[in-house]
Amino acid sequence: MALVVPTFAEIKAYLGDAHSWSDAAIQEAYDAELEAQADVCRLPADGAYPKVLRDALGRRVAHNLAVRELPLGVQATISDMAVATRSVGGLDPEVRRLEGPRRKVLLG
Repeated sequence: MALVVPTFAEIKAYLGDAHSWSDAAIQEAYDAELEAQADVCRLPADGAYPKVLRDALGRRVAHNLAVRELPLGVQATISDMAVATRSVGGLDPEVRRLEGPRRKVLLG
């Protein structure tokens, strides 16, 4: 049985309407993150795609799109007292939590 992955339409619905991303940008992020998730997670052979992996994929796509707006991967906060920066690259902690039990163990 073929694996039934979340569709582009499902991921677009997950993202909601409160954004300015084009369909082309969402499709590009969806394709990349679907592949990235498959590289690091064990996917079920029975064709079912677990809800936690669907949610993680939606978050992966949202994170991918949000980071694209920060070309250096750094977000700065400026106040009267100081300037703070933080790196926004890497994996969303919620994605790590959702995918954790299904992560592949890679050796060597």
